[in-house]
Amino acid sequence: MVDVVLLTQENGSTMLCRGGEDAVRNAWDKWPIVKAEMTGEKQLLQWIYIDEEDQPYIPSTHM
Repeated sequence: MVDVVLLTQENGSTMLCRGGEDAVRNAWDKWPIVKAEMTGEKQLLQWIYIDEEDQPYIPSTHM
């Protein structure tokens, strides 16, 4: 689970950042961020493998 952070840019627009402190620092370096606020939410990050040969098949009971 990762924290969700609301980032505010110089022009007032906002965006959500997920992935922890490293993700916030990365966004801060790429965008004109002036403020970062913790929303109090946590989300589960999921990803897929690019190469299907490396992607293990894991059956799921979630529907």
